[in-house]
Order: sequence, then C-alpha cells, then structure tokens
Amino acid sequence: MARIFSQHKIRRTANLPDTWDFSAAGKTLKMHVPGCWETISEFSNYRGKALYETEFFGKGYMRIVFNGVSHTAKISLDGEMMAEHYGAYSAFDFVSEKLEAGMHQLVAEVDNSFHKDSALHIPGNDYYSYGGITRPVELEFIENGIYISAFRMTPVYTDKGWRGRSVVSIKNLEDKKRDITLSLEIAGKKTLMPVKIDAKDEHTVFFEESYENAETYTLSDPKLYFAELVLYENGEAIDDLIDRVGFRTVEIKGDKIFFAGEELKLKGFNRHEDYAEYGCAIPVSVMARDIAIIKEANANCIRTSHYPNDDRFIDLCDENGILVWEEAHARALLEENMRHPKFMEQSLLSIREMIGQHFNHPCIFTWGMLNECASDTEFGRECYKVLIAEIKKLDPSRPSTFATFKYGVHGNDICLDLPDIVSYNIYPGWYLKVPTGEHIAGLKKFIDTTPGAGKPIIISEIGAGGIYGFRSDVKPKWSEDRQAELVAEQIEGVLKDDDFVGVLIWQFADCRVDEDIFASRPKTQNNKGIVDTYRRKKLAFAAVRDIFGKY
Repeated sequence: MARIFSQHKIRRTANLPDTWDFSAAGKTLKMHVPGCWETISEFSNYRGKALYETEFFGKGYMRIVFNGVSHTAKISLDGEMMAEHYGAYSAFDFVSEKLEAGMHQLVAEVDNSFHKDSALHIPGNDYYSYGGITRPVELEFIENGIYISAFRMTPVYTDKGWRGRSVVSIKNLEDKKRDITLSLEIAGKKTLMPVKIDAKDEHTVFFEESYENAETYTLSDPKLYFAELVLYENGEAIDDLIDRVGFRTVEIKGDKIFFAGEELKLKGFNRHEDYAEYGCAIPVSVMARDIAIIKEANANCIRTSHYPNDDRFIDLCDENGILVWEEAHARALLEENMRHPKFMEQSLLSIREMIGQHFNHPCIFTWGMLNECASDTEFGRECYKVLIAEIKKLDPSRPSTFATFKYGVHGNDICLDLPDIVSYNIYPGWYLKVPTGEHIAGLKKFIDTTPGAGKPIIISEIGAGGIYGFRSDVKPKWSEDRQAELVAEQIEGVLKDDDFVGVLIWQFADCRVDEDIFASRPKTQNNKGIVDTYRRKKLAFAAVRDIFGKY
C-alpha cells in the first residue's frame, strides 16, 4: 500500500506481483518492487536505463499509480506509451482506456543517469540518486468510469470552532454527462453535494463546512480524522476516497511560529530516505524504527532534505506528532544549473506534486525548496520569486522557507524578503574554525541588515562528521568523540538563544553520496548522522538526547 491505511472501501484495487522482470546492461533477472537496483551486487553502482516488466489481470478502466520512480520514467501498457515522468520523489498516474478482460503487460523504462534533460538530479550531490521503482505501484479498477481524483481540506479556526474548506476533484471518463452526489464525512459530520459533470471532463467542487465535534491536532495529542468521500449515482455508491486530516493552524507572529496556538521550539533532524540494505526504498517497519529513535532523542521535527518524502513516513509523523518541513527537490544548484532550460519546469512540477499530494498531512508546518542554491544572484532571485509565489498560491495556509548558507565568505543572500521564515545552514567548529556563539551573533547582525529582519529564524543545518566505531581520547575530526563534543556545543548555543525558533541537526542517519565527492566523504557516505546507516547510535546520540530534553 502507498499509505499506512486503506484509502478505499468501494473502489476495487489489485496487487501487482512483488517481483518484476528486470533487464539492464545486457543482463536479465527478477527485481523486487518497490526496491533499488543498487541492492543487487552487479548493479550496485549502475547508472543508466533499465526495463521493468510485469503482467496483471484487468478489464475496463484501470488507474495505475507509480508513487516513486528514480528518476526518469516512461510507462507503457500493452505496447502503448501511457506516461512519462521526471523526478524520483513524487507520484504520477494514468488511466487506461477500456481494457478487454485478460492479462495485460505493464513496462517501465527507468533511467537514473544524469542526462541532458535532467536539471535537478545532477552529479556530485551529497546524497545518492538511486535507480528503480522505489515506492509502491497501485492498481485500481475504475468500474463506473468516474472517480475522485483529488481531495484537500484547509482547517480554519473561528470563534465558533473548527471549519474545513474542502476542494474535491472528480474525473468523468465516459462520453456522457453525469448527475451524481458527492458525500464527505469528517468528525461525524456528513455533507452532501449534488454535482453535474460533462462528458470526458474533470470537475472541481469547493465547499466549506463546520465541524463542531473536531478536536485540535497538537503535538502532544495528534488527533487525526478520516475524511471519507463517496460518489453516488442513482442512489448507488460507485466510488470513494479516504484520506486523513487534522485540525490545526500554523501562524507567524513576529519572529515566532505558532502551531495549533502553541509557540514552537524546533528540535530536530534533517533526514534522507536512505538505509544500508534498502537504499531509498525503505520498508514501513524501518520508517517506524526511525520515528522511535527520533522520539527517543527528544526531537519534535524532521526536515525532508532535500525532496518530498514517502507518504507513509509522513503518515507516521502525523500519528506521532512529529513536525515536518517538507522540501521540493533541489540542492546546491549554481546559477549555471538554474539556467538549465528544464530547471523551472522541473522545479514547478516538484512543488506542485509535493503540495498536491501531501497537502492534508497536518504535521507539515512549512514548505521549503531550493536548498543552498543561487540566492545571492539576481537571476537566482527571479527563480526564487517565481517558486515561492507558486507555493503561496497552492497553499496560503502554511509558511514558506528555503535553507541558505549565503552569508560572509559564501556571498550574501538577496532573497530573504521572499520567504516567511529565514533558514540558515551553518557548521561552526566543523567547516569554520569559529565558536557557535560568535558565528550566530554575526549571522543575526547580517540578517538584521536585510528584509529578513524580524522574521522567524531556523538553523536548518548544523553538525559534524563522525565515523561509527572510530573513537579516540584525542578527539580528532571524524571520531565519534569529536562529533559528540561539537554537536553538543552547537545545538546548546542555538537553543539557548531566544532569537532562533530552533535547530535541525545535519543529520539523523548517515547516507550514501554520489561517488564524485568521495574524496571528502569517507566510506562514500555523509557521516554526519547521529546514527549510522544501520541506525546504530553514535556517541552524539546521547549528547543530543540530553540537550533536546532540556528545552
């Protein structure tokens, strides 16, 4: 399943085989789906194209959803091209024409190479662009030729309690007009809406309803509600969609952030979707283990560096009251990268898919994008302006941000007027021989000279490297001892300063990096995790747990 709960009671779904026929580089074998081909020894460093093939029984209209293919995909059904998609970290789908009853062949051509049309997946990144069908594939029967394609709800608090502003999209695949009734039930309140849809059309329904029985979603009591949508035609239920929502607000008041009316003090981690044996295709059991370790560390926040995460991980954050900064895909792009002819198209797509697919997760408190890109240039500024405007258009209910390191020797950021939250990546004591207190004092003085003055400030990255098992009394760099000492000094320095909303450590767990930067990354990994790739705890874990527990 693509979620940790069932999304349908009426719409029939089917399981595809767990293993698909896989061929690449002149070899053919069976490959588990979802999975990364790097988990197979002969493809552990393969970068290029591969074919995945499987068969399924189907008839009529069939909707097929790929929740993640890394990173360029071309999908065909019975030899006919049905979909093309770029970007490893978001879902895409297609609906077949009416299929004859029988077995049908599904083929995915997957490419994780850094080809000429790839603006966001580039070589030299501080994480690895895996290859494969890395998230679940769903098969759905659209038996009545009409289905609910999207739903989102914005919670609004009034002096009379909670209200929900809902937007529902319905697609009519048939060549005839339809008179239907849409039902939406949340928190014991059912709303019925008559809807007329033209032939071969997509119709969007807008409405607002009060939810008197709804309880507020808070971090200490993360109250979730199922939103159950049903389509009726001639009194018969013909399609449905189930999602989860929570009632809370996210507000900026001066230089503070308030979530469900409570001022936030962020204590968290940056986290990559990466695990030793699984690459980025992480099973739910491992995701749940990550959540347990994060909570044990007394953390309350995760940043999905540097791309949208699997829905199932964010489901778990919803359930556990873990705040999420979700980020559209992009990292460390220079101006020349941002001038790529596909950059804006692919960046806008990543933002639209991220917000469209994850809008209803109440744990998400901010949308981010363009980590450490060219925010110190005029051309970069124009890109930031367009992309932040797109975020605000798609979701005015949440604040926006981007993580920058443009200050001092790195060039000064000229885009701090654009986001709602100012976020800085700093590494005092690791890359810079400057104590944390001195560095953040200078940073605050700089921000005060910019349009970012008076906004909330998050230290979005801070940390130091440590190789698991390397311990030494003299505490050289890359030792667990040095890492624990530096990280403790860093986060204590930030958290005791009320001018900062909080701190996000780089990073939760070690991850594989692109081989182009192996020389500065021992073991071809970013080793700044407080746990290693197997989630074994380093000395820094206890230091972080104890300091986070104080604040």
